[in-house]
Amino acid sequence: MVERKCIGGIAFSKMEFVKEKYGDEGLKRMLEEMKKMGYDGPGRPEDIKLVKWYPFEHNLVFLRAFMNLFGKDAYRRMARGSFKREERFKMFIGWARTPEGIITNAGEYWHKFFNFGEFHGEMLGEGRARLVGRDIYVDPLFCEFLTEYFAGLLESAGAAGVRVQHTACAGSGAKECVWDVRWRATKVDRSISWSPALETGIEEIDRQHRYFVKILNDINSSISENYRSAFLRALRFMDHYAHWHFGSEEKYMKMYDYPQYEEHCKEHEKFYEYTQSIMNKAELQGITPALAYEVDKYLVDWLIAHIKGTDRRFAEFLKSRKLSMPEEQMPDEIKENIKG
Repeated sequence: MVERKCIGGIAFSKMEFVKEKYGDEGLKRMLEEMKKMGYDGPGRPEDIKLVKWYPFEHNLVFLRAFMNLFGKDAYRRMARGSFKREERFKMFIGWARTPEGIITNAGEYWHKFFNFGEFHGEMLGEGRARLVGRDIYVDPLFCEFLTEYFAGLLESAGAAGVRVQHTACAGSGAKECVWDVRWRATKVDRSISWSPALETGIEEIDRQHRYFVKILNDINSSISENYRSAFLRALRFMDHYAHWHFGSEEKYMKMYDYPQYEEHCKEHEKFYEYTQSIMNKAELQGITPALAYEVDKYLVDWLIAHIKGTDRRFAEFLKSRKLSMPEEQMPDEIKENIKG
């Protein structure tokens, strides 16, 4: 039988929870309890390699030790909040923007983190789904962890009134572990308020970003009224304005021999790739409210991360050399293409 394994990020998120909630003393108690149970893995969160494969038994020992020390209510809170600590795995979970995306991608998600069993989700209607795991049962504690974990995951994607029930368990003789999942859709306000935290200090970059924010806020506010129209406007925006904005940045990076030009352009490339993938998805599956909200969340998350990361580094480069970006007028055809 193949040894069950999971990636280090699973243990990291849990140990980090203990350290944040109970301090270094709590983490020390936790590790002592785990060692009594035979644990011989890394002793500190920072010693864990996030994407290295570790014996799943390490994870199971953690769950048992945590329950022993802190009790059932704390265990549920830890399980429900674990996803928030795995935001560092966005390269794996970029689809986790809508409840529907979480359900339909559950199998792919499982195999990113575990090397055993099969997992899949299916939509049963609006706000209803089923999650099924085959050959994943190891202990009742793990099933309980998954119940709370998926509830937290769905809530993070904007679902309200989430209820996840473990209706069948392989540990009790069933062929598979099954969860019944229900939630109600809720409008997610992802409007962005322009603030000093988003400024780069280069007026032309900030001017273009402010326009970016304005259009995204317009799209967000219109999804609930006409999701189809909002989605199409978002695509036009991604295809036309973003290309113009990126081209403007790249022109001056090249002109000024910016040393991180290639790295910055790769982020732009990923944006183009996502635009194409979402267009293909809409063509194959049709435009749905979930797809409209997925694009909206992607744009907001991407913009904030991009401004605070690569754009700010480019701005610091310009300021350190007393360089600037002259104002560029947006072509009329682009303005026309992204009108609501």
